[in-house]
Amino acid sequence: MIKKLYQLLDKRILLLLMIMLIASPTLCGQNTYTICLIYSHYLTVYMNNIFLLMTYQFAYRLNVFFQPMVIRLGEKAVYIWTYVALFLLGALYTLIIYISYAFFFGAIPSESFQITVVFMIYNFIIMGIETTIIYLQIGQKKNFIYLALPIFVNFLFHILFINLS
Repeated sequence: MIKKLYQLLDKRILLLLMIMLIASPTLCGQNTYTICLIYSHYLTVYMNNIFLLMTYQFAYRLNVFFQPMVIRLGEKAVYIWTYVALFLLGALYTLIIYISYAFFFGAIPSESFQITVVFMIYNFIIMGIETTIIYLQIGQKKNFIYLALPIFVNFLFHILFINLS
């Protein structure tokens, strides 16, 4: 089953995300964990939007198998399973970012520990909202609004959090 889900992911975008993650220390500069996670536009403008595109394509490819899966599993089970798969994909991406940034930039500085943890919690919630918006595409025709709205939410959260902190 996991192999089938992996086949639904676009390998080129996945490779691009991995290269972007490895390039993060260079593109963020020699800053701290907090600066690169919260205040750097690299994560929000580039990496998160590429991830949202990958999730959007994943949901679209799941749509192709929607009817056969409904026949085999039932409509409610397919919707629940799809939402869990999309949410876990987003959670995995977020955790990979947090862990790899800890390796790249070291521990969170004590003076910015609280703001960083608050940002991480809010970012996880926002990721869940963005995934939910993309999830609404399941069972529908492909529509760009299911990608544009999460990208807008991503930018809005980033700009508001920077201005409020």
